[in-house]
Amino acid sequence: MVSLERVIILQVQDREIDITTDTPFVIILRDLMYEGDWQLMKQDFGGKSLLSKEIENCEYLESHVTLLNETVYDPICFDELLEWLESKKITPKNFVHASLNGLYDLALDYADKDLHEVSFRIIKYILDVDKNYAPAYELFGSLLLEKGEFEQGIKYLDKAIEIDPWLVEAYSSLGEAYYNLGDYIKAASYWEREIEYAPDNKFTYFMLAEAYRKLNLYDRVCNVLERFLKIDSNSILAIYELAEAYKLAGKSDQAKQMEEKILKMRPIYASDVEVWSRVQLKHGNYSVVEEVVNQMLEDSTKAKAHLKLLLFLAYLKQGKLEQAKQLIQEMKDQNLWYLYGKKELFSEFLSEEEMRVCGIS
Repeated sequence: MVSLERVIILQVQDREIDITTDTPFVIILRDLMYEGDWQLMKQDFGGKSLLSKEIENCEYLESHVTLLNETVYDPICFDELLEWLESKKITPKNFVHASLNGLYDLALDYADKDLHEVSFRIIKYILDVDKNYAPAYELFGSLLLEKGEFEQGIKYLDKAIEIDPWLVEAYSSLGEAYYNLGDYIKAASYWEREIEYAPDNKFTYFMLAEAYRKLNLYDRVCNVLERFLKIDSNSILAIYELAEAYKLAGKSDQAKQMEEKILKMRPIYASDVEVWSRVQLKHGNYSVVEEVVNQMLEDSTKAKAHLKLLLFLAYLKQGKLEQAKQLIQEMKDQNLWYLYGKKELFSEFLSEEEMRVCGIS
């Protein structure tokens, strides 16, 4: 690490300002640990601190010349910053008035780039500053789960919600951990708590329903999906899954009502198109599928394989053989493995003769 050195001397009005090898690190520290607030930083490093002169110079530059932001130092290399802190004998105990949100975001950024070891080092530093910073335990636990270290990961996640019971991400990760371990009861219990704190987390309802489905608790599956539809009545996927759950729960009348509801709807979400089309194709509404899917293909910035496949089925069932053949050949050339993975869809809606005519084996 280079020691303090005058690199540039700026003449600002009647004052000389030294720009040193420390200056970028001081700005990083302000942005990362004090949310850009010099006054807050001075509570820890003002007075006779080694950084006080640097802080004073930076404040003066911002008042009289220009804002000092990430363009001065981007990107942040945590290990280099850590080396600089150690050279200045700045320890976690010095950060009495710091905010840890910036360091946490940096740890997330490294994790998103799969640089988990650096992320772990940042988390350790965060916990050295504040051993009760719950998001750090949550992130640490989630990263350990990704590495397959379930026991340790669960331990850190439990610690996170012990400190902060409102930390929704921890419930989500714990539910996923226990689901992957085959403990569907515990998975469901954590996802129920997640929904309690964050009822708008839509994906969690589907995961919770799947956990209850694994336990053959179909009445609970129905209950979860009914709750979901109270917050999003436009979700055809949820209505479809509720219809299937009603069937498994022996509630055939309710299942029929859900299916009839889908027949009267048009998909708003891309994730709804396939299940909506299945129901429409099942009831012979081929032209409706053709119309809706063609519109979606026109609106899409790039061709979608699943939309083309649905359009192929609609063409073929209406006897539009040439259009169907052209579309399936295009898909064979571009998405052969996708077609192979959709054999079940062909078997559900096409006869052996229809598949033979279009060259589907």
